[in-house]
Amino acid sequence: MNTTDNLTDPEALTIVLAEDDPGLSALYATTLGYDGHRVHPATDGARAIELVDAVAPDLLILDLWMPVLNGLEVLEFLRGRGGFRFKVVILSNHSDADKRLEGFALGIDDYWTKDLTLMDLRERVRGLSRGIATPALYRQGEP
Repeated sequence: MNTTDNLTDPEALTIVLAEDDPGLSALYATTLGYDGHRVHPATDGARAIELVDAVAPDLLILDLWMPVLNGLEVLEFLRGRGGFRFKVVILSNHSDADKRLEGFALGIDDYWTKDLTLMDLRERVRGLSRGIATPALYRQGEP
């Protein structure tokens, strides 16, 4: 399900949001959709991998503890098959230093705790998007 189909905004990102809490997923997806981003929600790690393959996201937001495959297992899988060319954030209820460091070792760009406000979410995504050069061109296969 896409929360928005706004393809005209050059700042809009394609985001895979892997979060197993339906209420939080809907809240985050709606908030990011209002900003023009195309959000593809996943409720488990296996579905997140399917969506990564299907939509070529600019940003992957991964809940650390999900069913089927947790966030770190998803990262290990993606890295094992050649890595990833998009930004990755781990989202967790806890600021566990070991898990955070493990995530950074696997290539994440940031680690967010779920106590962030919706304004924080929007600003953090906006900040990460600055490091993504012309997402629309990337999706068209250009370097």
